[in-house]
Amino acid sequence: MKKLPALAASLFAFTLLAACSSKIDNPEMQQCAQQNYQCEASCEQQSTADGLVHKVCSNKCIEAYNQCKANAEKLGEVK
Repeated sequence: MKKLPALAASLFAFTLLAACSSKIDNPEMQQCAQQNYQCEASCEQQSTADGLVHKVCSNKCIEAYNQCKANAEKLGEVK
């Protein structure tokens, strides 16, 4: 159970690094990355990093990001 926060933090860091280190040509993906960053930052402000509230909040951010990414990829295929 203690690995979940580390996994979430790693996923967030990887996403952030990927967004920062490579130019994202898809504006929808840029929006997903920005929303994810804001969501994670909000989680950090609302709760402690080790708390259940933070874990739930972070998981919601990850789910929202994954859904946003899937939608952005579909939009990319249409264009």
